[in-house]
Amino acid sequence: MTQFEYPKKSKFIVDIIQALHIQLDEFMYKVVHHSPYETILYIWIHKLYIKRKSCEDAVQLIYKARNMYLLTSCSKA
Repeated sequence: MTQFEYPKKSKFIVDIIQALHIQLDEFMYKVVHHSPYETILYIWIHKLYIKRKSCEDAVQLIYKARNMYLLTSCSKA
C-alpha cells in the first residue's frame, strides 16, 4: 500500500478518472445529470478517498467492484 498522497479530493478524483480512461468533462456531465454508472463510480471514488486509499489501490478496487457489480447486474436480467 502506498502512502496517502492526495491532500485535495478534486486531484484524487481527476487522477482516478484519468486512470480509468474516462473523459473527465463527460464523466462530470453525467454525474451532474445523475447517470447511474458515473454516479456509482463517483460514490466509490469518494468512499476510497475517505478511506485514504492511494490512486493505484483505488483503481484496482474500482476494477474489482465494477466487475462484481456488472456480473450481479447481468445475472438479475
